[in-house]
Amino acid sequence: MRTEMKVMAVVLISVAVASTGGMAQQNEANPLASQIREREAAVVSAAGQADGTAWLRLAVLYQDAARYDEAEHAFRHAISLLKKKDRTLYADGLDHMGTMYVEQGKFGKAEPLERKALAIREDMNDRTAIGTSYTHLAMLAYGRHDLTGADADARMAVSLLAPEHSADGTGTEATPEEKMSALIDLALIECARRDCAGAIPELNRALRIAHANYQANSVPVGFLDFLLANASWKNGDLRDAPALMKRGIDEMQQRLGWGHPTFIAALKQYRTLLTQIGSNAEADEVDRRIALLEPSPKSGGRPDKSALLGINALR
Repeated sequence: MRTEMKVMAVVLISVAVASTGGMAQQNEANPLASQIREREAAVVSAAGQADGTAWLRLAVLYQDAARYDEAEHAFRHAISLLKKKDRTLYADGLDHMGTMYVEQGKFGKAEPLERKALAIREDMNDRTAIGTSYTHLAMLAYGRHDLTGADADARMAVSLLAPEHSADGTGTEATPEEKMSALIDLALIECARRDCAGAIPELNRALRIAHANYQANSVPVGFLDFLLANASWKNGDLRDAPALMKRGIDEMQQRLGWGHPTFIAALKQYRTLLTQIGSNAEADEVDRRIALLEPSPKSGGRPDKSALLGINALR
């Protein structure tokens, strides 16, 4: 269902990317706006009102655009329509809604949805979908600071979606996005457990999959360039991390530079790195960029308390 950004559904609040090049404008158009308008039009008719799949697609687009109130309404409508019609899509709706709540830090609301989606998928013996559920449960556990549980769920996801015997992630029915997400989850959790050195091989595997399936300036490639830079930085490498982070944000700029919450958090992370290495002029430039993009507290923008930075567009 998703296109180019689903991988970033697993981005943790502690992970971000940035670059000092190409200042984004505050009013830069959200590239999802036209897609949202098309989906909204699809549910206006009487037939559309009763189309659970159409409502689910709209809900996911709202989620991608961080329009969470609208996404919640659309998800509830989609789930009510799909519950007795299509078990696979019903589980997908529950799962997507769960990831939306995780992105907002609403873990209590997320967990029953994710557990229910997993139970349906296990009953259907859908190995790939089960792996996806474990990917999202790993991030839920991470958000709750349960690193032991998160590690167990992430390793289960990798075993189902991107088993270790296949360095390039082949040999399963999982999509490239599902494989990358599982590997990224595990790497982030390893780094959180103070094993960033152990996370680097998982990220390199994910980056090989990204290069095999996306253009060099795509969101997945850029995101993984950042994650490698972040892991290297946390592992003590201050030489190569800044340039790699800058490259990652440059690669993501076209799709996310309008001010997606993940992009803003990425800039903040990069600013921290620049300050640490004494690049104060560059850090000030990033600060100005953040000020242009970040919504004010009164604007109803997404709060920084979220445990995940959701970029969910690999449909």
